[in-house]
Amino acid sequence: MSIKNKIILITYPDSFGKNLKELNHILNTYFKDYINGVHILPFYPSSGDRGFAPITYLKVDEKFGSWQDIDKIKKNFDLAFDFMINHISKKSKYFNDFLEKKENSIYSDMFINYTNFWPKNRPTKNDLKIIYKRKPRAPYIEVTFSNGLKELTQKRKNMVYI
Repeated sequence: MSIKNKIILITYPDSFGKNLKELNHILNTYFKDYINGVHILPFYPSSGDRGFAPITYLKVDEKFGSWQDIDKIKKNFDLAFDFMINHISKKSKYFNDFLEKKENSIYSDMFINYTNFWPKNRPTKNDLKIIYKRKPRAPYIEVTFSNGLKELTQKRKNMVYI
């Protein structure tokens, strides 16, 4: 596929209508002659953060539609999606498997043990102030593993933390 020098619309699946079917109708009715592509912001089942806390990337959230709806949009528009490898819901099977099995989880490398990551006596309060955070909280969470052990944990990819 070659990239065309045309406008790409960035939208949530429910910003132009209530779901992907309505989005497709609006795109084809009002935008077909003006845009080439659509970047659909997260449409996966999610536990929050306007879709940026996906539970899985394998499904379309039922409130938005189905993969068939995505395919229908694809017939007339180039598509782009968010695959936020550094965002995963605490309700996901990956995180829950990690809580249950800790380092024996096949997903354990998706998460960082806070104390193993940071040098001794770090991060300082100043370190935490200069880390970019979208939310006004620390860039880690305390988790309780199935064995009762509590640890601070953060996500591994791109230094964006749970």
